[in-house]
Amino acid sequence: MRASAGGDQAKRDPDRTAAGGRDRIDPHLHRPGRPRRLIRIGLSGCGAVSARYYAPALLALEAAGEARLVAVFDPDPTAMQAVCARLPDARTCASYEDLLTAELDLILVASPPRRHAEQTIAALARGLAVHCEKPLAMSGDEAARMVAAAQAAGRPLTEGLVRRRFPSVQAIADLLRRGVIGDLATVDVFEGGPFDWPVSSPAYFSRAESGGGVLRDLGPHVFDLLIGWLGEPQLIECRDDARGGVEANARVVLDFGGVRAKIRLSRDWARPNRFVFQGSAGRIIWTPYETDRLALELDGQVAALILEKGGDFQDAFTAQLRAAISGVPEAGRGQEPGLAALGTIDLCYARRQPMAEPWIDVGAAP
Repeated sequence: MRASAGGDQAKRDPDRTAAGGRDRIDPHLHRPGRPRRLIRIGLSGCGAVSARYYAPALLALEAAGEARLVAVFDPDPTAMQAVCARLPDARTCASYEDLLTAELDLILVASPPRRHAEQTIAALARGLAVHCEKPLAMSGDEAARMVAAAQAAGRPLTEGLVRRRFPSVQAIADLLRRGVIGDLATVDVFEGGPFDWPVSSPAYFSRAESGGGVLRDLGPHVFDLLIGWLGEPQLIECRDDARGGVEANARVVLDFGGVRAKIRLSRDWARPNRFVFQGSAGRIIWTPYETDRLALELDGQVAALILEKGGDFQDAFTAQLRAAISGVPEAGRGQEPGLAALGTIDLCYARRQPMAEPWIDVGAAP
């Protein structure tokens, strides 16, 4: 990395694997010296995350001769056609069962969260590898059943926690491990802002469809990173404004072995998105969507660390899908951090208290 002053800125598997009466590549295996055949991918869910990120990633992998999108399914025919217009080798399917009968090696599950477990487990039962967009499931228990199904089937299951692929995330882990800012004391997190994700229906805001609000949406990313950096936490407090619906704001306090982390997630509050790690000798400041830079403050001087092998958000998305098709564990980490994050979210929901909203509740404390 370099610093500048003042910035804050399949190969065909010879062991033939039968699935549904056909032979299939095992994307978990690759033996050096033999050519890798294109991994055949099926996509379930053609919404915003597929249109924005998975389609460009699939195009990049096709161009590199690594994978090919074979078939897609979404209940919305227009959404399916939009994806197939960009990846014309793929065919549309009338149902998820139809998708499973295509000649595939891996299913990419990008459907609404309440469909993740059933679709993933069905694909694993067919002998397919699965890459599932976050949140892996509607609860930690449901996610554990998915992981158990993958282990029983002997197939890879990866989760779309793309931030693990950011060089900035890996740099923060290294700085904390080496004690560059001294003894870590606190972590302050704010993430969110006025909601602008291009949803196609009100179902996005349904607890039955999504499992929750901003905590279920942003929480898997935020908690997964914190747990990856600091270990598993103790929940001190969770407050939100759900009022019987889905929360637009959540405030969570976690304790990581004496390090207090205060996390604020919002879908309506416009303020800078930042992670601030305060140590005895300085602090690290990171904007969560910056893949290749962070700020380091030591002795009152702030320097922007720009990582030479950076890449943008789409590069990270492509890298995680490449890892999924190769069967390589993500950044040397298995499924446990993702499960721990979901377990923490479950605990937050179980113990949550109402957030003080004096503008609504007359006489409430500020």
